[in-house]
Amino acid sequence: MVTIGKALQSGFKKAGLDIGNTESPVTPVFLKGSPQQGANVALDLRENYGIFCSLVIYPVVPKDVIMLRIIPTAVHTLADVDYTIKAFREVKEKLAKGAYASDQIQLQLLK
Repeated sequence: MVTIGKALQSGFKKAGLDIGNTESPVTPVFLKGSPQQGANVALDLRENYGIFCSLVIYPVVPKDVIMLRIIPTAVHTLADVDYTIKAFREVKEKLAKGAYASDQIQLQLLK
């Protein structure tokens, strides 16, 4: 039986998301961008997708790296995993298109 954590990590990899090398359920997702962009991505995930993840930025990671940490739990379902993978693919695409480019945290993302 596949655990929720393994399903999430496998799904992220299949979706082309960089999760580095992790051996625990705590799953990092690495993106390219500024600390401000990272804050905007995390805000969008939380407010518009209902997904909470921790944001790790410089000086813990290089200045152009955004690390989002997500922790699946036993109450999450495979449907939750699918939804989360879809959401992360969408925010990665939005990041690449410049949707989070402002140097300010974009409260308008909440609309």
